[in-house]
Amino acid sequence: MVGLELDLKEIKKSGKTAVTIAFSGIIVPFLGGIGVSILIKKTFNLGTALAPLIVFVGVPVSITAFPVLVRIMAERRVLGTKLGRMVVPAAAINDVCAWILLAIGVAIAGRSHNRATPAYVLICGIAFVMFMLIVVRRFMDWVAYKVNAQGAVSEIYVLITLVGVLLSAFITDLIGIHSLFGAFVFGLVIPPEGNFAKMLIEKIEDFITVLMLPLFFASSGLKTNLGSINSLKGMGILFLLVFTAAVGKIGISILVGLFFKLNIHEALGLGFLMNTKGLAELIVLNIGKDIGVFDDEIFAILVLMCLILMFFTTPGLMAFYKPARNPVPYTYRMLEGSYKRKDELRILACIYGTKSIPALLNLVEACRVTNNKRLIKLYPLHLAELSERTLSIINLSRTTNQDIASSKLASSDDAIVVAFDAYSRISKVSVKLMNVVSQLEVMHYDVCNAAAEKRATVIILPYNVYQKEDGTFEHVNNPGFKAVNQRVMQYAPCSVCVLVDRGPWSSTQLSNTTSLQKIAVIFFGGADDREALAFGCRLAEHPCMKVCVHRFSPSPGITIDIDNAADLEVEYKRDEEALAPVKSIAIDDNKDSWQAIYYEEHAYKDDAAQSVYAFASTNEFLLLLVGRQNTTLQSRDNSELGVIGDCLANAGPELKSSILVIQQHNSSFPRINIHRVASVSEDLPNST
Repeated sequence: MVGLELDLKEIKKSGKTAVTIAFSGIIVPFLGGIGVSILIKKTFNLGTALAPLIVFVGVPVSITAFPVLVRIMAERRVLGTKLGRMVVPAAAINDVCAWILLAIGVAIAGRSHNRATPAYVLICGIAFVMFMLIVVRRFMDWVAYKVNAQGAVSEIYVLITLVGVLLSAFITDLIGIHSLFGAFVFGLVIPPEGNFAKMLIEKIEDFITVLMLPLFFASSGLKTNLGSINSLKGMGILFLLVFTAAVGKIGISILVGLFFKLNIHEALGLGFLMNTKGLAELIVLNIGKDIGVFDDEIFAILVLMCLILMFFTTPGLMAFYKPARNPVPYTYRMLEGSYKRKDELRILACIYGTKSIPALLNLVEACRVTNNKRLIKLYPLHLAELSERTLSIINLSRTTNQDIASSKLASSDDAIVVAFDAYSRISKVSVKLMNVVSQLEVMHYDVCNAAAEKRATVIILPYNVYQKEDGTFEHVNNPGFKAVNQRVMQYAPCSVCVLVDRGPWSSTQLSNTTSLQKIAVIFFGGADDREALAFGCRLAEHPCMKVCVHRFSPSPGITIDIDNAADLEVEYKRDEEALAPVKSIAIDDNKDSWQAIYYEEHAYKDDAAQSVYAFASTNEFLLLLVGRQNTTLQSRDNSELGVIGDCLANAGPELKSSILVIQQHNSSFPRINIHRVASVSEDLPNST
């Protein structure tokens, strides 16, 4: 499974920066480990040969624990930074070097007195690796192709893979190299692209992480006799090992980082990250003890060294490095006003799963103007939860922001990549697919940072409830994503939309239809409603869109309690200014226009939300655009849809329209209360 975590193609493509960091971080502390190994052999009078002792002391001192490193970087939000992009490939190279050094150490630690035996073992080991990379890899490519074509893993392919793992382990054990090396190499030759490697991990991960891995750690703990360190010599060697590993690994990494133009804080962060210890070091130490390289005291000293260094990684990173987010400043953070400016529309679209893609692409297609005078840039952001599972770590280590044309995050079989790649080619819209693997509690930071870095005009979020054809509702995502949506709306650097797909909108292919599609803008007043109006004006430029603006106002029998009448008056003037161009170009059904916009006014009495629901249910609108909050109805704090949006999203199957709830950037509303009274003069002042 460790082999499956690494991607040989990615390692081959590593630049000189990653290679320099990796090899300098191995060579310098390994040289320091040689001196410590000589001192250990003389101090404790070990009967072990010096060469294997050097390898088994030098490897835990010099290597980096790749899976532990990636998780620490994810938790400290370092992965998307310049430092993160340097560290991940360097740590992957480091991990591969650790297994190669382990094979060499086991080979030279053989019990044969024939000096030619280590050379024979190494030659056989090299031949085994070449056979795996040339022959077995092609066979596993064929297996992966079959599995990806079927969409599911057949039991026969799982059986073939597990038998291959056991045979590889047996052969390396027969050669004289540890059996773990054979299993690692077999995992390395399984192609990481497509679904085969992921499905394989899902099948075996629980057995390994729930049963085998805890037993391994328990076994390591039982082997570690801390009472054996009962002299000042042992404590001195422990201090010397920690000092050698820390100074050698951290020091050289800092110097290399400064050489590659990192500032001092980034260089210190690089040093602490590359000094991360974890599972790989314990594996090496256990093998060294099993084959007799260490006695109990040396083994306990080395285990303590790994634990001490591991404990200092996160505090050191937090103390010396805090990733700075300095996005390019931008002005156009909302749709209101862009109608006149004809600005480029930048959309950051969050994706939790494949079901939200058709509705999202339809919305982008509706925004696309055929004369190409208003360009669109689409940034789909695939969001995945960071969990304790190995598959989550693998996805995380391969997550980078790059064009879908050169995407390394997923194979061509990945439905998300295929969908956006096809849309980009057909529509000529600029699409750049990005990925985020993060904990749900902090995922909104990644979304907001991505929006700021891409200077997005609007963020589109999918609603976590989907209406099926029979009218029932289905939760398509983790319920925790609802809280992510709420936090994004709270901290977003631009306007935010929540798309509630109720079926017909996603099933209508706007790119292939010539029939006129009806869209309604529900307008009460306020910043969010004006943003919805601006979005509707954008959609009205599409030749297949008929946009109807429906303004709802309280009937004369309604009184308004105003906390701040001046603010309401300002909002009212802004509403009229926003509606003025719409009223001027609004047309009748029998009239042709380049921009199909219709305008109507409605009055409601008691319940505004129910009035809108009754109106929408009796009209066949494909999409309803509503503001999250308005000057009439205040939204609950825990609702990302607002009063009107909640009412429409939770409606029964009689309402077929999808809903787009829009929140303007930095929108605010005066506090007002609306209620009906028993008797009221019909002759109200104009201000009221």
